[in-house]
Amino acid sequence: MASVDELRGYPVAEPAPDLYQLLERLQELAERSRRMPFSNSLMIDEHELLDLVYSLRQAFPRELRQARRVLQDRQQIIAEAQLEAQRILATAQERAQYLMSEQGIMNETRARCEEMLRQAMERKQRIMSETDEYVRQMLEQIEAAALSTLQHVQRVKTELKL
Repeated sequence: MASVDELRGYPVAEPAPDLYQLLERLQELAERSRRMPFSNSLMIDEHELLDLVYSLRQAFPRELRQARRVLQDRQQIIAEAQLEAQRILATAQERAQYLMSEQGIMNETRARCEEMLRQAMERKQRIMSETDEYVRQMLEQIEAAALSTLQHVQRVKTELKL
């Protein structure tokens, strides 16, 4: 019996049993069947047996299609990985050839020198800023000390005029 999709409200087909479930049903059929006296033969319900055989035949192609699809996916993944590996290897070889060429060495050296120069300029700017800040602080301290000394001199001078 088909179940009903609770969200959509229409019947949904039950999933077909897989090969293992069908084989288990076949084994259960054999185990619950009656034995013929004095032989290894069984009395099996023909209709039930034929139904299971039909279901097995139906399940085999589905299982084989799934297995074939898995193999195709696997082969595609392997092919894509091989292409990617070849692309990475080609890029690495091109990079190695470039670096080994005279022009490549010159370009790499130039780029490194430009980076070192840029870093040195940044360091110079930072040192200059730090130096300017230090000088400003020192001048403020000297100014404060000079003002304090001037005020002291003016007090002494005022006291002496008294």
